Amino acid sequence: MVCVNRSVPFAATLLAAATVLSGCVPLLGANPRYATDSGHSGGSGPTPTTAPPEGPPEIAAPKKDLAWTQCTSQVFGDAGVAVPPGVMLDCATYDADLDPISGANGTVAIGVVRARTSATPADAGPLVMTTGSDIPTSVQLPQWLSRSGGDVLKTRPIVAVDRRGMGRSSAVDCRDLFDRQEMQNQAQFESGDDPVANLGAITLTATTSCTDALAPGDSSYDNARAAEDLERLRSSWDVPRLALLGVGNGAQVALAFAGSHPDKVARLVLDSPIPHAIGSEMAADQQVRGQQAALDAFTTQCAATNCPLGPDPKGAVDGLLADARAGHGAGGTSVAALANGVITALGFPAGDRVASTNRLAQTLASARSGDAGPLLDLITQAESLRETDGQFINRCSDALNRPTPDRVRELVVAWNKAYPEFGTVAALNMVKCLNWPSGTAPKDPKNLKIDVLLMGVQNDPIAGNEGVAATAATIINAGAASKRVIWQGIGHGASIYSACASAPLVGYLDSGKMPETDTYCPA
Repeated sequence: MVCVNRSVPFAATLLAAATVLSGCVPLLGANPRYATDSGHSGGSGPTPTTAPPEGPPEIAAPKKDLAWTQCTSQVFGDAGVAVPPGVMLDCATYDADLDPISGANGTVAIGVVRARTSATPADAGPLVMTTGSDIPTSVQLPQWLSRSGGDVLKTRPIVAVDRRGMGRSSAVDCRDLFDRQEMQNQAQFESGDDPVANLGAITLTATTSCTDALAPGDSSYDNARAAEDLERLRSSWDVPRLALLGVGNGAQVALAFAGSHPDKVARLVLDSPIPHAIGSEMAADQQVRGQQAALDAFTTQCAATNCPLGPDPKGAVDGLLADARAGHGAGGTSVAALANGVITALGFPAGDRVASTNRLAQTLASARSGDAGPLLDLITQAESLRETDGQFINRCSDALNRPTPDRVRELVVAWNKAYPEFGTVAALNMVKCLNWPSGTAPKDPKNLKIDVLLMGVQNDPIAGNEGVAATAATIINAGAASKRVIWQGIGHGASIYSACASAPLVGYLDSGKMPETDTYCPA
């Protein structure tokens, strides 16, 4: 096994169309998508005088802390983000069992980053944050802190946990350069007319390389093991419960923790969740729907701001994709690499809505005019952010009920018609996991003793926008209630990109009580 720690650059030039918002209004109950389970009460009723008063559990400060070292400049520099005034970051690692479920011997190092300010109360319990396999949490944290994440630091520190095999957590290097690049390009430039077979052959080689490198822990990189890494952090701190914020795949990890340790959760915030235990095909379908919605919202914004793509931004994007599909994409780029660059930019924006929209538009317009340099930079950033070996391993470990190659061939045709910009790429992406050892879904949470704050984004190209409703049903089945904060912008993570989400998030963390109503945050 060859393992190296690799910092994942997230340059400030990563482009997107999204905004930091300040206004919030109550969501109208007439919209059934955002209906709530208001019958459950998370508060306390009258109690016998001999019993202690009921209420939300405490978020306790660690009794035994990790060995932190200052790393502010390094982490913000790797993320390409300026350090906000007064914010301090500390880094640490802790050892977790390689396979705490099946018992394979060995350990893995889990990297964590703690954020605080001089005003953060020293005795406050932390908020534990994870973005799972979407991007390293240590890269997402600086982006959040440069926006509204600093609001949380007024009352408690934030501790970001990188998923095993990614970021600062013993990042894995197991694919050779050829396989990695061919998977990024979905084997588009291989001979023959069967892309499923071509990509499948490359993926088989990559899978063999990675499972050999990870043995005996090749089955130890799924949501359930990631949840147990959080449990190891809790036990290392010697605290009774964790306050968890899971974003995207991180929401699945947090929900898996609640399923395995329902009595060890003090707060549970699930932002942009993917439905629990969802099959690969349905997950891919929901994701590509989100990608198309994000592109539509971007091109609408682009036209409204007279962006560099001209009066028909959608047509301009279609033209770039058509050129790539025909084998003469800007700078020699493949369809998949171009699509991934655009999707990543939409999902992880930098700057305000107008500026980021125009920046992405200018990059695409330059490529149409013959200057492919900015586009190739964007594609390189996207690959380093979302296509590492650790992400390949974790995503495939979580891929459930995978389709057959013939079913993928059917979806290539069907999704190309239904989702003309991204459908073919979305279908072929499922081929990457067809050879990985099959796993099982974590168990559903039962008998949750806390209410849950759900957040979502209307135009989310990373997770889609259907997961909030499905996750709300999971929470109801666990005996808890939830409220929702929905941002109608473009991006991945309402808590990250919408300032509107800050007040209900902080209020819930501090009091353990749900907002009185669902909240709608306008774009």
